[in-house]
Amino acid sequence: MRKTIFKSFAIIFALIIIAVSALPAVSAATVIDSTRKVFFTVNCDKDGYTFEVFKVADLDTTSASPYETKYVPLFDEIKNEVKAGNTKELLLKLDEVSPALSPMPATAVSCGTFDSRSKTKTFSNLDQGIYYIKCTKFPAGVKSVENSVVALPYFNNNNWVYTIAPVDLATKVADDTPETLKEITNSTKDNVNFTDVSLGDKVDFALYNTTTGSTSFKLTKYAVYDKMSKALTFDKSSVKVFLADKDRDSISRISANDYTVNVTSAAEGQDTEFNVSLNETYLAKNDFYASDVKFILVTYSATLNKYAVKGVEGNPNEDVKLEYGNNSTVDSVPGNTVYVYTYGVGVNKLDENGSALSGAKFAIYASNENAAAKTNPLASGTSDANGNVVFLNSKGEELTLQSGNYFIAETDAPEGYNVYGKVIPISIDVTYLDTFTNNTWVQNAPANGVSTVTVTDTKLIVPQTGGYVAFIYIAGAVSLVLGGLIIFGLRRTKKNSK
Repeated sequence: MRKTIFKSFAIIFALIIIAVSALPAVSAATVIDSTRKVFFTVNCDKDGYTFEVFKVADLDTTSASPYETKYVPLFDEIKNEVKAGNTKELLLKLDEVSPALSPMPATAVSCGTFDSRSKTKTFSNLDQGIYYIKCTKFPAGVKSVENSVVALPYFNNNNWVYTIAPVDLATKVADDTPETLKEITNSTKDNVNFTDVSLGDKVDFALYNTTTGSTSFKLTKYAVYDKMSKALTFDKSSVKVFLADKDRDSISRISANDYTVNVTSAAEGQDTEFNVSLNETYLAKNDFYASDVKFILVTYSATLNKYAVKGVEGNPNEDVKLEYGNNSTVDSVPGNTVYVYTYGVGVNKLDENGSALSGAKFAIYASNENAAAKTNPLASGTSDANGNVVFLNSKGEELTLQSGNYFIAETDAPEGYNVYGKVIPISIDVTYLDTFTNNTWVQNAPANGVSTVTVTDTKLIVPQTGGYVAFIYIAGAVSLVLGGLIIFGLRRTKKNSK
């Protein structure tokens, strides 16, 4: 009997053990340690970003279930989203409550900032709750930012976890860096990087500036800065600004009311600095951020003037920078430099002995026909004491020319000398490189940038006064007398024969 009772008890005990083992395992690990601190790490390898971490809700430790979390919001604007437990909706609401560069409600608790220059940071010793990782500074070229929400601790595999895997913030932002490029659009050398022209010629430029920002992150500043050589006279009235597509073709012209042209230095004989800046009111519109707009195209013109440098050095014209910014940051990117070349012509005037001859007048022409007819001269000049001729235009400015062939004619010779009667061809021979080398695009050019031709005059053969002239006069007189006598004798002979 005893044996039977013991056996029955053993069976019942075994059944109890089995029943208990079938219940969910609840151990000490499943109970939240409300005194324990939480922590998490953030990473960002993109420069120009700053993030701030805010505590926005406390963990509600009064929950009856060890498997769920409830939170107490620190400000009313998010109470519905916190109560619903929808992390996505909560993040949207937080972004709405505190948009870019706007302050958080005063009841939110700032836990510190993270600057992406340090690449990584751990926020530790935090009280349990919900944390909002907000981007508070970003590059001017930012297009999108996705903020983050972290809730700690959380229940996983029958345990409460007090940290999370590192948050890679670089995957939650998107930006780009715009570019600016300057080109010569009417180059005489079929190269957008350089041209060669004559005094008074117009040079046309284009600045291609890529757009950036977005309708969510609009710019407050967008300006391109230019430094134009003293050799070029800037035509402010020629400036035009366009929206352009990915192929740099114009989509539409931007009204002159939507940008300003600021000339900061334009004194004669000095470099000219100016910028073309889109107005903030225009940047607040959506046109700039349209999907088909990829460039802001700026066109303008300038004229080669008397301050031009001749030869391989050229006259540099710099696209200094594109400056762009928003309420967070102002950035800039450098542009490129293009070159305008021009050359001189000269005459070395000599006498028959090879010595310098002054006082000879010359003109230069664009064609052989004009030189032969001495019409439509480009410029003229007179040889100095060293026999050198500098060609000046009608304004008294030294003529510079683009490379090519020209023609010179002597228009007046010094007293006692013959005018050189032939047309004198002169060539400005220049070859250019495909790459910018040794600070120039020029491969070969005349020495010092000036082509020179030597012209020798000969003396007039003028009859001398004295015996030779008297002899001529006497011989002429004798001839007249003899002629008269012969005629007289012939007439008398004819009369007597009758």
